[in-house]
Amino acid sequence: MFQIQWIGQGGFLLSDGKVKLAIDPYLSNLVEIADGLKRLVPPAIEPKDFHPDYIFLTHEHIDHLDTITVKEMPKEGVKFLVPPVCKKILLECGVAEEAITLLGEGETVTAGGFELKTVWADHTEGSLGVVITCDGVSVYFTGDSLWSEKLGDGVKVDVIECCINGRWGNMNHNEAACLSAKVGAKLAIPNHYGMFAENTADPEDFRKALEGSGIAYYQMTYNQPFDVAALVK
Repeated sequence: MFQIQWIGQGGFLLSDGKVKLAIDPYLSNLVEIADGLKRLVPPAIEPKDFHPDYIFLTHEHIDHLDTITVKEMPKEGVKFLVPPVCKKILLECGVAEEAITLLGEGETVTAGGFELKTVWADHTEGSLGVVITCDGVSVYFTGDSLWSEKLGDGVKVDVIECCINGRWGNMNHNEAACLSAKVGAKLAIPNHYGMFAENTADPEDFRKALEGSGIAYYQMTYNQPFDVAALVK
């Protein structure tokens, strides 16, 4: 089993049936407090009820490293897999230093039944994407990234989870379709839309951009788990 639950923006909760791995969980109103952008959907999970086994962070922006969530969630036993820029912020949120593993580009770690391989992203200094393999299926989570000729170099996967919002340091739907083809994806899934009115996109544009490519399209339902392995096997 390789279950994916989209918890909004570029955030996910993954499960292999035993271990839960979160990516960039944004479960508060921090962006509204800091920048005035209101959520369009309620938090998928209340921080006090959020307790994955692992959290992987792609970068330090507050819609990805949500300090309210980290401060309010129960942290005992949770392991954080993060780029170096996130360490100081996590420590200030009460995360124990021994719970933090620092990752750079091109590193491989395991988390239960998940294998994570970090890849380059063009967003902030040290930003990461990640290829996660579980149950025989590989998924490339781009994180936030601009399009670049370098993006996706050396990556070959079954599925791509790509940002499509096309502003504030991210690729647009056409660029995401090009990346999907570059990495040989059989299935492409859009994310990083529908959270803020000022920073969203229409996933239908991405679906249309994939037409004729031979790549299947899947649109997630917010906060509804699905088994990605069942979609591609």
